[in-house]
Amino acid sequence: MPDPSRGRSLAALLVLPVILTLVLSACTSTSSVRSGQARPGSTTSSPVVTVPPAGSAEPETPVQPGTSGQAGTTAPTAITEPPVSPIPTTSSSTAPAVITPVLSSWPVNGADDVSPIRAVLVRVQKGTLTKVTMTNPDGRAVRGAISKDKTAWTSTEPLGYGRKYSVTSIAVSATGVQARSSTTFTTVSPTETIYPSFFPNPEMKTVGVGQPMVVIFDKAPADKVAAEKALVVKTVPAVEGSWYWWDDRTLHYRPKVYWKAGTKITVNVNLYGVALGGGAYGETDRTLSITVGRSKIATVDDATKQMQVFIDGKKVRTIPVSMGMDKKVTVGGKEISFVTPSGIYVGQEKYAVKQMSSATYGLPVASSLGYDSRIPLAVRFSNEGIFVHAAPWSVADQGVRNVSHGCLNINPEAGRWFYDNFSYGDILTVTGTATKLAVTDGYGDWNMSWADWKKGSALA
Repeated sequence: MPDPSRGRSLAALLVLPVILTLVLSACTSTSSVRSGQARPGSTTSSPVVTVPPAGSAEPETPVQPGTSGQAGTTAPTAITEPPVSPIPTTSSSTAPAVITPVLSSWPVNGADDVSPIRAVLVRVQKGTLTKVTMTNPDGRAVRGAISKDKTAWTSTEPLGYGRKYSVTSIAVSATGVQARSSTTFTTVSPTETIYPSFFPNPEMKTVGVGQPMVVIFDKAPADKVAAEKALVVKTVPAVEGSWYWWDDRTLHYRPKVYWKAGTKITVNVNLYGVALGGGAYGETDRTLSITVGRSKIATVDDATKQMQVFIDGKKVRTIPVSMGMDKKVTVGGKEISFVTPSGIYVGQEKYAVKQMSSATYGLPVASSLGYDSRIPLAVRFSNEGIFVHAAPWSVADQGVRNVSHGCLNINPEAGRWFYDNFSYGDILTVTGTATKLAVTDGYGDWNMSWADWKKGSALA
């Protein structure tokens, strides 16, 4: 009869291959899931392409697995070794965050009446600037500079009045997303412009210790505060000084005491683009640079009728003088005095020969005291006609009595020396006469106290 144990052994041998096949199948299925492959029934032949949000920059070529994609990212590659623990499916399928640059600018698009001296500014957040182009109506590029971190661009030149400008900006984010912005704006159109002039003029290089700095506007600015703020004086060495409004168009600047010899003075008129009231704006910026020369001061005392001349604080000459006679006449109801006023004068101009006429101040040439003569070696010290000049006709009176019409007469030799040595900004002081020099006569600035002078500033 058959052996039952042999039958059982044969059955076991027949079943074992089936069990091994099932076990191997189960192992293979588990390994496929852990290695990231799709389960049966899913598609595994093509990679998944993630589409960036609207507004992001598209790559020039499709992103392929294993190649560089947007923002420098790399598509995942197949894992050849199973990880220690399963990876959630979301970690391998989530796209990197897309960053979009945010551009802003001043002036805003469509702005009008923009100041031509305020810098145009472009900024970017969440990115860096790659290009900024600003053009004027003629298509010329306006100069500008980009910051070191490439997050800001600033214009570096003034703009024109009443002109339309265009600004185009491009920026890129760390993820490669590009943004672009275009704006236009128009600068202010003045109703009129105001031009500044100087005295001393820019061609002059050296002036005396008494010379005020003078700015003259061709039209009176309605806003004196704005006009004065546009005037900046720098000196080496530094001194205390202040502006004084001489009239509606003219300002004088002087220090508390005479300038020190050798002082370097720079006057900057930063007027362009400045609103001066009533729709008027500054026409241009201007700069004056000048140096103070040697200290030259002449003093005359009517009691002695002698001129003492000091250069750099040392007396170098004594010169006899004859000043204005002690007489008055009335012409057409106007009283004319010939007395030389006492006060501090500042040299204004000089002439090798000056035609002088009494008719210029109302005294007819044909009158008994009238004159019309060519005067040699004349240095002017006042608008009213006070000169120091050579006078060979009054040498006998010089140092003795006053016989002139107001000028200071000196002998021909002294006249030549004085003409050669005294000029713009040098000081003449007269004391002891019966009248006073008007502050507004020429550069009578030094006849005003410092406290009163400072009150003449629009900023006081």
